[in-house]
Amino acid sequence: MAQMMHPAVGNVAMGPRRDHFRFLACALALVGAVTVASALAAIIAPGIRSLLLQEDGIIEMGTVLFLGAAVLGAGAPTALRGPRVPLVLAGLIALAELLDETSFGSRLFGFQPLTLYGGGHLDGFHDLLILAFRLLQQVSHNLAWLLVVLMLAVSVGLSLFALRQIARNMGGATTWLSGHALLFLHVSFIGLAQVIDIAASSRVLAAVEEVLELNAAILLAFYVAQQGWEVSTRHIRPSGTH
Repeated sequence: MAQMMHPAVGNVAMGPRRDHFRFLACALALVGAVTVASALAAIIAPGIRSLLLQEDGIIEMGTVLFLGAAVLGAGAPTALRGPRVPLVLAGLIALAELLDETSFGSRLFGFQPLTLYGGGHLDGFHDLLILAFRLLQQVSHNLAWLLVVLMLAVSVGLSLFALRQIARNMGGATTWLSGHALLFLHVSFIGLAQVIDIAASSRVLAAVEEVLELNAAILLAFYVAQQGWEVSTRHIRPSGTH
């Protein structure tokens, strides 16, 4: 026997799908705008490159702001409505990356970070990957580069997986995985940035790394906003249904 669905139930069922699409569209549009604007600024106005890419420059400060927003955005609903795994996970990732961007607080409080084996300082979680690469080089150069290749393969594979989930989301086939597409894409961007950090030394690729990290922070902030929105609307139920 055919059954008629109450309009309110249909609206609730369609709500998450529409919300996912809105957050995805806004996040991807902003990422695209930032990427294009950064490239054009570097090409048209070379003098602005230092302002964009220097330590505590425009791009790095943008990354810190979006990561800070993600930390606060994850913390507020968690404190008000209790922990929820996606928000807690995203908040912890944002906090770790925020600490990484601020050199574990050394640039805020003026203390000297530990010296890193092979040169430089241990002032971020990304330096642990650099340390692993340098230690593997002492064992075998091929083994060290295998680490880089594996990181690249995982990052590219995760990017393709995230894009597939985004395509399914935009096509109306919303699933549990597609609801976390922004997080998957964030992790893939961070992975690609770390590959560049380890394996490349050119200024162009260093600029690409900085933009990737900013875009990753944007994606994470929008993911937190999406999850926070879902938490805030979860208590809404259609009236007059049983």
